[in-house]
Order: sequence, then C-alpha cells, then structure tokens
Amino acid sequence: MTGGGVLSGLGVDDIAERVYRSLLACPSAAPPDLARTLGVAEPRIHEAFALLDELGLVRKTAGNRPVHPSIALAPLVSKARTALVAERHRVELAEAGIAELAALVPPTSGSDDTVGIGINRGTAAAWACLEHVVATARSEVRVLAAAGPAPGVDHRDDYAAVMDLAVRLASRGVELRLVLLDSVRLAPRIVEGAHRMLAEGARVRTVATLPAWLFLVDDEYVVTAFDPADSSRGSVTQRTPGAVALAAELFTRTWRESTPFGESPLPDVELSEARRRLLAMIVNGSKDDTIARQFSVSTRTVRRMIAELYDVAGVSGRIQLAFRAAQRGWLSESELDRL
Repeated sequence: MTGGGVLSGLGVDDIAERVYRSLLACPSAAPPDLARTLGVAEPRIHEAFALLDELGLVRKTAGNRPVHPSIALAPLVSKARTALVAERHRVELAEAGIAELAALVPPTSGSDDTVGIGINRGTAAAWACLEHVVATARSEVRVLAAAGPAPGVDHRDDYAAVMDLAVRLASRGVELRLVLLDSVRLAPRIVEGAHRMLAEGARVRTVATLPAWLFLVDDEYVVTAFDPADSSRGSVTQRTPGAVALAAELFTRTWRESTPFGESPLPDVELSEARRRLLAMIVNGSKDDTIARQFSVSTRTVRRMIAELYDVAGVSGRIQLAFRAAQRGWLSESELDRL
C-alpha cells in the first residue's frame, strides 16, 4: 500500500484517496472515467473502490456513491486514536522494561554502598560505567579529559569511541562541558570529534595540563580514573558529598583557566602588583580620574597604563578584560564575584 495522502494514517492509500476525492466532486463518476482523469490503470481503480467500500467511504450497494466525510471518517479517526493509545501504552511498557533491565546491570564492580564508593575494575567495567553515565545522566555532565586513554579504553590512540559517547550524550539534550588538553589541537581526529560535540551543543575548552580523567554527573557522583597512568585498571565511582564538592571545585577552577576550543591557548602571564590593583579598579568600574588619584598620576598616564594592560591580556575593552581576568585567574574569588 502506498502512502503520502492526508488520509494515509487512516489506512487510505494515495490512489484510494484520489478516487474518493474525485467521487466527492462527481459522485456519478465511473471507473473508466476515473482511470482517465487520474491517469491510473482501471484495475487499480477497482482495487481502490474495494478498499473504500471496506473502510466505509463508499456504498457499494448505492452504486459506489461516496459517503460524506464527516460521517465516513469519524469511525476511522476513532479507531486510529484507539490504536495510538495502545501504541503509546506499548512504548511505556517498553521504557519500563528498559529501566527494569538496566537495574539488573551492576553499576560498579566491588562497590560499597555504605560509603558511596564503587570500583569499576578493568576496562570492561569502566566502559560499562561510562555507558551508564551516557544513558542515565539527566541535566549536566562535566568532564576533564586528561592525557592517555579514558578509563575503559584499551588503546592509547582510540578516541573515537569516547567521542561517540560524548556526542550521543550531548544529542540527548544533557549539558556537556568538556575540558581537553591544549595538545589535542594538533590531533585531527580529536579536533573533528570536538567539532561534532560543538555541533550538538556541547561546550569545549582546552588547558595546558590535567591531573586525571574525571566525570562529574548531575552534581550527584563523580567518576575518576583508578590509576591515571594505567587506564586498564578501571575507574572509581564516588557519591560522597565531599568527593562531589572537591570534583566540582576542581572543574570550576580548571574551566576558568581554560581556553574556548577554536581560540589559541593564552600564554601564561603574571601580573605585577600595580597591574593587579589597576585591574581590580577597572573591574569595579572605577573612572579614569579615580584611578589617577589612587596612583598619583595623570589621567593620560592612566589611559596608557590601561592600554598596556589590554595588550598584556590580548583584549580591546573593559568588558573583555574582566572576562579575561576571570579566565586567567588574575583576580581573587571576592573580586570575581563583582563581575
């Protein structure tokens, strides 16, 4: 049965719908006339009549006269609605079945629920843990992708599988923030994977160094490499509030120091005490004359000092400077709160 018409969802194929429409316009139209008008072989017209009669859209006993749409189609719509409810019920049962089956899979190997710590021993268990994260994360996953393969990956250069997991996670609508190493900018396969993640709405940054692989999931638990030097040893899942808080703080600090993917890594720059004072005053919105009084210089000198600070930071305005200061950690937490 071919489809495509507006009535296809009611079991009416395209030819039958065209015949029905023609009959509504000209109830006395005979099969030969319809075959010529519609450009369809006459046997196909007779098949359409049979279907329309079966569905109650024409009355065979009345010379194949069409039944008014409001009368003929109402039972079909009602039947379709009933089928839709039944199908929705089957889908809900399937979803419940997935949850039931997922509950049969131990999330960790060697777990100790009394302290909220689970050890995913070996690559298979560590990979199953990552798949569990992708399948069950609800709102946000934050990742630090350190040097070497991720927990659960056998080969050092095998990034494709992890990238596919990340893309799948982001495509589900889960917020994904990922920090990679600056060095990956020289690896074409990782760059391609990063662009795929960006296309799905993920946020990707890079930084010079990272201590270990880390996955912070929904601010509820954290997964880390068991041994940063040996991915084959698996990973550790921790749900203790302290571990989650430490992971969140580490990620936040690393994120601030990182560079958005696609931009060049920022050089390490140490600000002098005078420039830090100047930066703090700019962030706080101080005017040039106020800064001049604090430094006991002219406003012209202040403008030159600010221009030099812009050059050091690689920016061209005060707003950009404030964000760059936050990104490079040039201000204290209390000063950052004023941004």
